Amino acid sequence: MECSGNFYLHNFKFIKSDHFDDSFLKNGISIYEVIRIENGVPLFLENHLNRLYKSSEISNFSINESYCDFETLTGELITKNNILRGKIKIIVQFNTVNGDKEKNLLIYFTPHYFPTSEECKKGVKTGFCKAIRLNPQVKILNSEARIRANDTIAEKKLFEVILQDNDGFITEGSRSNVFFIKDDELITPPESDVLQGITRLNIIRLCKSENIKLKEKKIHISEISEMDSAFLSGTSLKILPVNNIDSFEFYTQNQVLQKISGLYNKSIEDYINERST
Repeated sequence: MECSGNFYLHNFKFIKSDHFDDSFLKNGISIYEVIRIENGVPLFLENHLNRLYKSSEISNFSINESYCDFETLTGELITKNNILRGKIKIIVQFNTVNGDKEKNLLIYFTPHYFPTSEECKKGVKTGFCKAIRLNPQVKILNSEARIRANDTIAEKKLFEVILQDNDGFITEGSRSNVFFIKDDELITPPESDVLQGITRLNIIRLCKSENIKLKEKKIHISEISEMDSAFLSGTSLKILPVNNIDSFEFYTQNQVLQKISGLYNKSIEDYINERST
């Protein structure tokens, strides 16, 4: 099921999960965020909410709920379900019914998969997929790019696909951001071409604070053979080495990769400790 746990929230009301119904999301536009929960703490919640508000603004919709509202609701959902590790999805749906504008708010635990220690060590299998997000700055449910990516992942039995545009430039993973390493420098597609992932945001912050070389630039598929290593970043994935993209293979034990992974894990520990005291 899409909804896990015993209870979910719909428009500020707790409802038993066996009554979960999200069929109404097929209509209108739904923007969303998926937040990782560790030790009962929603990781980087303020970053996720900033992006949610930005998605709403770009889509010309208005979210009336405040930061405090979302913080309270997610905290109550965690307590109500007594789940300390997992993922929470926040969906805000905007729809027009009989000429009237309607908004729905859903918050619920969703089934999660966090990479295994073996996947984190050996890396994961990926492939290319030609698909373009019309507005990569907005996190929208059921986009055409998402559907095409899912089909490719299932067909080729991949962990993830790396999207490329019609000119052969790499943008991002279907549910992740992508980084490459050449020598001692991280290289990632520019912010304007990708969904600004929360993990990506924190990796860039760590690179600046720790003087790790990082360049944002367009990356053509013809340049991939020059890269030493590659990794995915995301809420569920954290920092996950890539073993290969189709026929291109990468070194998964790269020192720069391991350094940034260690720094990111430490930043999660610090975040949890600050909010647990």
